[in-house]
Formats: sequence, C-alpha cells, structure tokens
Amino acid sequence: MAILCVPFELVKNLWPSSSWSSAFIAAALAYILGHLVQSVATNAIPSKIKSPRGKKRNPSELYLDLQNDELPKPVKEKISKLVENQFGLELQIDKNDDDVIDKIRSSGFFLARQILIQGKAVNYAEQFQGMYALMRGLVCVFLVAFSYWAGWALTSTVKNHLGAGVTVVILTIFLLALVNISLSLVRDIPDPVKKYRTELAYAVVVLLAFATIGYTLGLRYTPTPGQGALLAFLSISALIAAFRAFGAYKFFAKQFAISVWRDYVAYNVAASMHPKAESEKK
Repeated sequence: MAILCVPFELVKNLWPSSSWSSAFIAAALAYILGHLVQSVATNAIPSKIKSPRGKKRNPSELYLDLQNDELPKPVKEKISKLVENQFGLELQIDKNDDDVIDKIRSSGFFLARQILIQGKAVNYAEQFQGMYALMRGLVCVFLVAFSYWAGWALTSTVKNHLGAGVTVVILTIFLLALVNISLSLVRDIPDPVKKYRTELAYAVVVLLAFATIGYTLGLRYTPTPGQGALLAFLSISALIAAFRAFGAYKFFAKQFAISVWRDYVAYNVAASMHPKAESEKK
C-alpha cells in the first residue's frame, strides 16, 4: 500500500490521512493484501531448489541424498533410523533423485516436524520458516514496486496524447488474462509443471498490469523529469531489493529444512537420555 502511495506523495504531495478511521481501514486492507500477495508468492516462487541433475526438489528431500553433504552422513543415518522406527518409512539415504523416495521423505519430514511441534521443540525452525515466508513475500512486493514505479517514471520521458486510451485497452487485456488464468487455476491443474508455469504466468501478467497502471496514472498526474528520474531510481532500487530478498529467501528455506532434521535428531536423543522427564511432560 505504501508502494502505491509513493508516486502520489512525490508528484502531488498527497499524503495519506492521519485519522484513526483511515488507519483502521488501511490495517484491514493491508491484512487482506498481505494474504493475496503470499498466495501469489507461494505458488510463483515454490520452496524448491535444483538438484545436480537439474530437477527441482524440496530441500528436505534433497539434503538426504547420498551425494549431498549439507547434512553429515552420520546425521542422515540417524534421521533414517529414527523415521523408520517411529513411522515405518524408509528414507533410503543411499539413493539420489527419485520421485517415489522424495514423496516418502516429504512425509517423513512433516511427521518429524509434527513430533517437534507436539514436543514444543520447533521454535528455532519456525523462525526460519517465518523468515523465508517474509522474504518470499517481499520479493513479490519489491517486484510490484519495480514495475509500478517504472511505469510512472516512463511518463516523464515518453508521453503520447493517445497514451491514456491505449493503456486502458492494454490494462483491460491484462485483466481479462488474469481472469482467464484464475479460472484455469480454480479448476485445478493435475500436472505440477503446467500448474507452476500457469502460476508464473499469472505473476508476470500482474507485474505487467501494475506497470500499465503506473504509466496510466503518470499520464494523468504528469511527473516532471526530475520526479521521473527519482521514480526511476526508486524502481531500480526496488529491483535490487527483490534480488536480495530472493537470495535471503533461498537461504532461510534451506536453513528451515536443515533445522527441522537436526532438531528432530536432537529431540529424540534428549528424550532417550531423559525418558522419565519426557514421560512426565506428556
């Protein structure tokens, strides 16, 4: 919401109202927009990384591969034994990159996390999860800022008397495309690759729509060349911030998976060393 207001504040010095009623409305809208942003971010930027063979996999599955050294071999062996004893699942840490094994590892990961939650021993991992969710949302927000502010900045150098009508038509096309993509997503897409590409197309169209909105508003409020240069600077800064947030997102996503597996081992080792205290806690 702040991103949408910045050009108006710079060009027309139109600052948001400071009344309590406006603050409550803004808080409610921010809450709703936050959920919408996260829904797009979660689907367009999934928590997967490329394996050495080029396949996108969850870190919790990839880090149990034989050739992956994010977790030491003794730790992976301990994880495998604990999961097999507690849940009857074979993680097969002596193998790499298998769809069936990945599904078993994913189930084992969520079960292990549930053990930590029930034992109230998942706080550190949850912090990493909160951070990577925040960073993923910020990636989308900064990309919106980049496209929206770039649209405003463009009007200070590229102007056309017919531009407003043309941009309205273009914006209408983008909105119709979003409606079409949304309907296809509502029907659900069984193919995960096709679904991801559809979600990614949705995010790209949203960015193009915001760029068009920014350009249309710029034609209406006509920023000066100096204001346009400042908006261009802010737009580039937002793009840089998006890349930095994406790097932080990948780091925290990896740390979340590693922390859950390590905490799972530590929790079970501690429980085996103090069985009486653990039984009293239950």
